[in-house]
Amino acid sequence: MNSRKIILIGIILLAVFLRFYQLSNVPPSVSLDEASIGYNAYSIINTSADEYGAKFPILLRAYDDWRPALYVYLVIPFVRIIGLSVLAVRLPSVILSILTVISTYFLVKELFKNSTIKQFSNEAIALLTSFLLAISPWHIYISRLGHEVNASLTFVILAILFLLKAISNSQNKFFLLISTLFFGLSLYTYQSEKIFVPLILFIFVCIFRKQLLKMKLKVFLSLIFGILLILPIVLATLTPQGLLRFKGTSAFNDDRAYKESADKILQYKKEGKITGEIFYNRRLVPIRILLGNYFSHFSPQFLFGNSGNESFKSPNIGLLYWWEFPFMALGIAFLFFGRFDKKIKAVIMLWFVASFVAPSLTTGAPHAMRAYNVLPIPQIFTSLGIYAMVQFIEKIKFKPYISIIFYFLLFVTILLSLQYFYQQYFTVFPKNQSQSFQYVLSKTIPFILKNQDAYGKIIFSNKDNLYQSYMFFLFYSKYDPSVYQMQGGTKSGGFAEEHAFSKFEFRPINWDKEQKNKTTLYIGNPDDFPRNIETLFIGRYLNDEMGIKAVDGL
Repeated sequence: MNSRKIILIGIILLAVFLRFYQLSNVPPSVSLDEASIGYNAYSIINTSADEYGAKFPILLRAYDDWRPALYVYLVIPFVRIIGLSVLAVRLPSVILSILTVISTYFLVKELFKNSTIKQFSNEAIALLTSFLLAISPWHIYISRLGHEVNASLTFVILAILFLLKAISNSQNKFFLLISTLFFGLSLYTYQSEKIFVPLILFIFVCIFRKQLLKMKLKVFLSLIFGILLILPIVLATLTPQGLLRFKGTSAFNDDRAYKESADKILQYKKEGKITGEIFYNRRLVPIRILLGNYFSHFSPQFLFGNSGNESFKSPNIGLLYWWEFPFMALGIAFLFFGRFDKKIKAVIMLWFVASFVAPSLTTGAPHAMRAYNVLPIPQIFTSLGIYAMVQFIEKIKFKPYISIIFYFLLFVTILLSLQYFYQQYFTVFPKNQSQSFQYVLSKTIPFILKNQDAYGKIIFSNKDNLYQSYMFFLFYSKYDPSVYQMQGGTKSGGFAEEHAFSKFEFRPINWDKEQKNKTTLYIGNPDDFPRNIETLFIGRYLNDEMGIKAVDGL
């Protein structure tokens, strides 16, 4: 076995450790989406239907967000084997994320295999890129969540890999079909792919149109196969229910932007500034929203910083390590001005540009999960930057000493960054963000299940710390899906929706108006009850902050 294979195996083992270690406990408990995915997989196993009674859905209604359902089906074998648990929900995601690290190695080798730059090694760049992805804070954080976005990234990278192979090896009969398969599967996993996949395919068609025209029959067969493959998800997406998610998250429904525009126009009219009136014209509001959202993803604070407990970031760490920034900048310049294949340059650069289009169309920009398709492009840039720096050092006087210093500093910097990330993610993160994962419900619901026979009615709040508490109850209690559906199942997953089945109710608690009696148990937020009320149970987060009280109706 040669040294490069040994290094690749070492990178894979490192990726495995960083993604499997303490997987059931970090993140500290099942998230809102993980609970939904897990219970619906459990429901389909037992009843062939989701929580709403829909048989083998293509779109999972979930919390009325109608997400592509493929990841739920990937979870099913794990739930069947090890039972309904957070581990079962996260395992497919983690396995696919490791496959992403491996696929990135082969993708980068394919991208740079025809490089004519002297002493340039596509193998070395591929290994370095895979290593950087293996230790990436962005990739590690999201890959340890039982979420469909990990499956979509894996499928997209595999699709692009096989598309590149099909273009460079037109004699192979299957590469193009395999690429089509993975592109199609990506559309069944995550919403952003419905924007990104058409964009990346358009980019490839424009760049490699001559090569694709030389294999017309393969392209035609792949096109027919692709249309047949994606037709169900396209039809489901175009239904009124399927369009709800886009309408609900559309950045262009922001009334504040239109109000600001109207206020500015009135101001500039009074001041007689025609240019201001033109700039803030109502018709230009969508363009300003789109551009503002798009360029927000290039903010150093978003990519390299963390102002607090930002979404999808470990405490005090950005999506990328701070030391990657100079190498990324150098790598972009090296790629742009270096003697690389122009078509490969265009693929990498346009992939990077296209990745931020989908998240720019939605609220909450910049958004780390919706921009996940950009990986592993930042790692490619960083790898090229490190290579360029090494080549520069090789050309200067006293290079042995400078090389040693450079490699030593780089090694120490990476080691210290990884050690700091390990501490922040595995130690600090669970305590700081256990509230974000509604950890307290994981400790409260077992208490309820143990004592439920003593009460004729059990009422959960569905607000604040108990948001969507019905789903957490279904998940942690492993409530029989067939019984649940006989009792009516879920009517709506709306954020303020109330639920009731058997003796359980999930609704706001108004203590002054409750018909309190000894046979009713209330589970609510601390401020749902009088301050000095006698409690049967107090649920606390990992930072010891009180999250839930359980009281009976005295």
